[in-house]
Parts: sequence; C-alpha cells; structure tokens
Amino acid sequence: MKPELSVIIVSFNTKEVTLACLTSLYQHTTDLDFEVVIVDNGSTDGTVDELTKFTKSHNNATLIPSSINLGFGNANNLGAKNAAGQYFLFLNSDTVLTANILPKCLARARASKVGVYSCGLVNGDGTPQVSGGRFPNLGRLIAWQFFIDDLPLIGRKIGSIHPRFSSPIVDWVTGAFMLIPAAVFKKIGGFDENIFMYTEEVELCYRIKKLGHPVVLDQSTIITHLGGASGGTYLALTKEVEGWLYFWQKYLPSRQLALVKLIFFSGSLLRLIIFGIIKADVTARKSYLQILRLVA
Repeated sequence: MKPELSVIIVSFNTKEVTLACLTSLYQHTTDLDFEVVIVDNGSTDGTVDELTKFTKSHNNATLIPSSINLGFGNANNLGAKNAAGQYFLFLNSDTVLTANILPKCLARARASKVGVYSCGLVNGDGTPQVSGGRFPNLGRLIAWQFFIDDLPLIGRKIGSIHPRFSSPIVDWVTGAFMLIPAAVFKKIGGFDENIFMYTEEVELCYRIKKLGHPVVLDQSTIITHLGGASGGTYLALTKEVEGWLYFWQKYLPSRQLALVKLIFFSGSLLRLIIFGIIKADVTARKSYLQILRLVA
C-alpha cells in the first residue's frame, strides 16, 4: 500500500543540518503514513556515512547517494522517481519542524485540490521569512531591480518577483517546503533539469499553474528555515539571474530579452556601487561584477 506522503530531501555537505532536519521530522510527525527519500549530491563532509547510519535505524527512510552534484532540481527528480507516496513533500535540508504540522498540511492540500502547497517559514530567531512571489513581467522586474518593490504600499500593490512581503496571494513558493500531488508532479515531468540551482521552483510552479492547479501559501502552519546552508551568496546571486534569464527565454516574449538584460545590467551596476563599493562588501562586488559580465 502506498504511503500518504513521501518526504524528499536533497543534501550537499550539510551533515549536521540534514540530521537535525531528519530528527525534527521524525520527532514531530505522528498519525501519518510517510516515507523519507534522501538524495545526497556528492557530499564530501561525511554526510553519506551519517545518513547511512540514520536510514539503517529507520525502515521507512532511503538514501540515494550520487557521486556528483546533480543540482537541486535533478536530485529532487531522482528522489521522486524512487518515491511511492500519494503526495511528494520537497523539503530543504536546512529546515526544522517544531510541531506536528504535516497531517494538517496534507489535509489542507487535499481539501484545496492544490498543485503546490507551502507553509509559512520563520528564521532561526523566530522572525517571519517571506516565502513566495509573483511571476515576472517587465514592470515587476524594474520594480525589483530599482528597489521600488521595497516600498510597502507600492510593493504590496504591484507584487514582487522576488519575495518581499508576506502575502497569501502568490504565483510561486520557495523550494524550502513544496507539497505537491504525486500525480501532478509526474504529469508535468518534474523539475526542469536545465536549471542547476535557484529559480527552479518558479519554473515548476509556472507549469503547474498553467495546468489550472492553484499554488497555495498557508501561513497558519510554520516551520523554521535556516537558509543558505548549501549555497553561498555569490553562487546564489549569479545563479539566480541565470535562472531568471532562462525562464524569460523559455516562456516570455523573446523580443523583451534585450531589455530584460539591460534592466538586470542597470540594477546590478546600482547594487555594485551601493553594496560592493560604498559598503565595501567583497562578496557583493564579486557577485555583481559576475552578473554584469553575464548580461553584457
């Protein structure tokens, strides 16, 4: 008999964080038939040895080690291929459950007939963490790159591509917690493996919404998301822009691409001046110089 839920977790050099995630999952999940599928993306910090011990002591947990880093979406697809649940929960390794929320999340996802369900996120100190955004268009891209969507009244009205304000109205949710019916995930063919890391959740939500399935952000259920455990700021910034350009090329008018690159160039130049030069942030300077070369 199929389990109700398959929890799919991708790890990459996050031994302690992943074990903390798994421990919290088992500690706080009751009254639910679930399995856990862990895909390790070629870790070199001893993660595989520790996860092997963990799975041997939990008969509903499976470890799939990869000799190379497959990327976030590709690794999740591998996990899904080895999962048998009626629903898939793609859960970041840097999350921690503090209450028995999964039965409630699953019930609400079923009742709403969602394509994607996500819970609210909080930081390690308990402060709220924004966890969803709107699909891109030129106006929203301009607002993001020139800090217009940081203004509370305007930002809430236009909706930000990049998460800014907590709102139940979203087009996409972050990949930290994505609960998806297995049938829907299989129908769309899973994550786009052309995206190595960052923006893959946007692209996935876009295809799911095109099929008519809603994306729901339910902030009445909460987990802790530490964030950034397996990717540095430099990687995040450059790969994110690459992802947005790929998304634009795939779905939006090709005639806009030159203007999109110009907007990214101008926004990155502005950030280079503010953060990289005035504030003398070395990582920011390196990141935005790389982005300028990417979109030039």
